[in-house]
Amino acid sequence: MKTKKDFWRTMIGAYLLIFLGILILFIVDEDNPFEIYLLLGAIVIEVSSIVVILRALKIYRSLEDKSIYPKQLDFLNRLAIKLYSDKKTSNKVISIALIFGALIGVLIGFNL
Repeated sequence: MKTKKDFWRTMIGAYLLIFLGILILFIVDEDNPFEIYLLLGAIVIEVSSIVVILRALKIYRSLEDKSIYPKQLDFLNRLAIKLYSDKKTSNKVISIALIFGALIGVLIGFNL
């Protein structure tokens, strides 16, 4: 049985992967001979962070007590229960987030 601590550990790992991918994108220079490899590495890191987020979602669904935030942030607990407890609803939320993220990434990539 997974615990809230496992959930938060997994989420922190996902955020670290996301920030590592963004950091690689900011560090890469246009004149770098390894630019394409670093960009491909950033893509692999970002995709792996999505996999880790899905693993955290699976842990969240297995929790008996779904209140993962402190009592002062109870509105976040209610929102999380509403959005992520049901598999169909959470798949819609994650799909919409991925589409918006990809759209933002493409717009930034083309400097629009």
